[in-house]
Amino acid sequence: MKKVGINILVVLLFMLLSCNNNYSIDADLKEFNYIIGTQTVGAKYKFTEETNLVETAKAIHEMGSNILKFSLSPRYYWENYDIPFDDNIRCLKDLAQEKSVKYVLDMDFKYYQIWAYEFSQYTQEPQGMKKDDYQIKFIDGLSDEYAKRSYKEIYDLASYLLKEYSGTKKVFFLGNWEGDWHLRWDYDRTKSANPKTIEGMIKWINIRQKAIDDAKKDTPHKDVELYHYLELNLSDLAVKGEDCVTNSVLPFTNTDYVSFSSYTATNPPSTEEEMDSVLTSHLNYIESKIPEKKTINGKRLFIGEYGWSEAAYSQEIINQRAKWVMKTALRWGCPFVLFWEMYNNELNEDGSNRGFWLIDKFNNKTPLYYTHQNFYKESKLWLIDYYKKNNKMPSHDEFRSAAVHFEALN
Repeated sequence: MKKVGINILVVLLFMLLSCNNNYSIDADLKEFNYIIGTQTVGAKYKFTEETNLVETAKAIHEMGSNILKFSLSPRYYWENYDIPFDDNIRCLKDLAQEKSVKYVLDMDFKYYQIWAYEFSQYTQEPQGMKKDDYQIKFIDGLSDEYAKRSYKEIYDLASYLLKEYSGTKKVFFLGNWEGDWHLRWDYDRTKSANPKTIEGMIKWINIRQKAIDDAKKDTPHKDVELYHYLELNLSDLAVKGEDCVTNSVLPFTNTDYVSFSSYTATNPPSTEEEMDSVLTSHLNYIESKIPEKKTINGKRLFIGEYGWSEAAYSQEIINQRAKWVMKTALRWGCPFVLFWEMYNNELNEDGSNRGFWLIDKFNNKTPLYYTHQNFYKESKLWLIDYYKKNNKMPSHDEFRSAAVHFEALN
């Protein structure tokens, strides 16, 4: 009854505003940044004949989100999605025009976060293997030739997105997956990072940022935004002062935004108070290393990943812990907080799903799915009421300050 009641109130308030004013709030509700969201990469199951990219994007939209995070890379057809291999897809711009990718880019999402990995940097792995050093070329330093190729490919993708989606009011963020595993591509966190690899990563990040900046300058466009972000993950090493992306790469870049894959801050805490303390301290530390950028207002650090598998916690406890993360991130001011993920992408050695999901392998929706869904409904109700009282939409800070106290997060 409570869910039905919220829906009825949203509809009634919407009708009231539409009747009393020559104004429709519908567009503002679709475009508002609700901050909380999820993502889709590498789903291990599906329930329709559509590609899992399209199916999961539709599921995220149906949940109520206007944020979609996914991947564009040469691994599109075997690791990340079940998109058919096409020998004519030879760069990121080509992949952005592939049928399934174009479908989700054309969907009614406002915000897109995209892992973008250049075809020009890729060496095909042996069949069945996934090796990060085959996807990047800055280990032991980035050559001028590879930097030139990276610039062109990112520039072409950025130009395409700006042209194709001019006038749509969409906002794109192009970035990378957990950068600290690129510095330590052998996943050995006990070793010091290679100074030449650090230099190579700085060069790679800055050349991608320059490509995006130049594309925005050179490409006629309106009512569409595009930014670059650097993702980092080993924040526990950062706060200890060790070599890592936060300490050794980020301060020497000009990146627009920073994504924090936050497992090292969100997995250990066992209480809400501890979660708030640890996560806040890590966010503060990372933010202190972000170079100033006067062209962008507000916080530039968001949570690109957090989550737990059902191998570690029950669905009920995962739901509770997620609410802790959401509330801390809202209080701190993160522009996005994205749970990993809609469908599970990781398997155990016996082939079973680990359980990083909002919809499980049996097509059951978890309690955290409904937390997201109810949060969106409650947010829209609050926004409609705010507009009715103030004759304008709230600021980001006004919304997040209110959202911390929403019933959906209690």
